[in-house]
Amino acid sequence: MTQTQPETIDQRLVMALAHPLRVRILEILTERVASPNGLSEQLDTGLSHVAYHTRTLKKCGCLELVDTAQRRGATEHFYKASPEAFVGSRAWRKVPRALRSSITSASLQTFMDKAVAAFEAGTIDDREDTTLCWMPLHLDQRGWDEVTAILRRATDQVLAAQGRSNRRLARARTRDEAISAVVAVANFETGGSRRT
Repeated sequence: MTQTQPETIDQRLVMALAHPLRVRILEILTERVASPNGLSEQLDTGLSHVAYHTRTLKKCGCLELVDTAQRRGATEHFYKASPEAFVGSRAWRKVPRALRSSITSASLQTFMDKAVAAFEAGTIDDREDTTLCWMPLHLDQRGWDEVTAILRRATDQVLAAQGRSNRRLARARTRDEAISAVVAVANFETGGSRRT
């Protein structure tokens, strides 16, 4: 639409990542719904500190308010990560290159931590329909562009499926049916690439 939209996205996402606690809050709220109070307990950090960073993430468009509850005369707000807040989305790739390596490092570490935890818990191989594959490829620029487009469409379809799933889970009024999952999509140039 406008030429300033990517710049606006860049600034919001850079702001969201400006503090490591915000990244941790975002990771937790990707997995479950929580309030700043619950986050404070889990992170062993002061409530006012967590609430401040949660509000910042909300202002940046990374969180969605999903519920409120009255607790001791105050309103407790419950949040979840918005679908576009996940690290690695096309919007995250617009973050200035100087900041990308730390984002990529944190993303890969989080992914590896989740994979190792699933392996240790025995859940990584429990389902017959688990997908776990990687493949080395040799591509020309056109092939790279084709693969990138395929993965973008797949990412959009996964996010759409998550949205439909969340609506069904909300109607069910129970989270017992929810399957906690990690979906990873990647294509990157290897260190062994030769440019000719």
